[in-house]
Amino acid sequence: MMCHVYFNFRWLEHVRNELEVDDLSQDMMLSWAAFHAGQHISDNLPPLDTGTLLPLFQEHAKSAAMIRHSMDVVRDAVHFLNPGQIPVVAFDQPLYTLAKQIQWNCPNTYGENHLVIMVGGLHIEMAALKSIGDWLEDSGWTTALVQSNVASAGTADSFLKAAHASRTRHTHQVTAAALYILMDTVYKDYLATFDQGTDPLAFDIWPAQRELESHQFQYSSHLCKITREGNF
Repeated sequence: MMCHVYFNFRWLEHVRNELEVDDLSQDMMLSWAAFHAGQHISDNLPPLDTGTLLPLFQEHAKSAAMIRHSMDVVRDAVHFLNPGQIPVVAFDQPLYTLAKQIQWNCPNTYGENHLVIMVGGLHIEMAALKSIGDWLEDSGWTTALVQSNVASAGTADSFLKAAHASRTRHTHQVTAAALYILMDTVYKDYLATFDQGTDPLAFDIWPAQRELESHQFQYSSHLCKITREGNF
């Protein structure tokens, strides 16, 4: 069956295989991060970027002057190392607001064709988790979490608003793994209905067919895809 599994299903297939082991006391890499950290890195991948820590500022970063100064420092460092490259600077949400105001008020110096300003990775992840929460609201997801003893009622409701990023991420990974195991069970039942000599649909094609036949399956499949790929 592994030959029919999507590349993005590797982690979910690994979780399913690990949970089928009778001895659950052994160390298992069930989390998404642990599984991918343990994978062999191909020699064909490009080398990692060189990271450098610039001198820290002693002044408060919340002033427009310091934000503008930091943008100048990053721009000069990038142009020195790689002339012609447009710098990309990430800020936390309050500082991102100041940086965008500077960019809009000084387009000739800090315009979008000179500097790319983006919000930090944590805020991007939290925005994505909140979007998933809006999509899951009133779907019965929080009730399922409570009934399965994954979280209490109050904690389950907090996952909809992504009040705690790491806990919310972990719960979505548990949800994706549970949905995949259920989908694998249904696929095995589907295979059992075929006689010898009849070719059933492959596992990577069968979900698309089931989505056309069942709205509930389509919803669950799409949720699994969102959690696994961040594809909305």
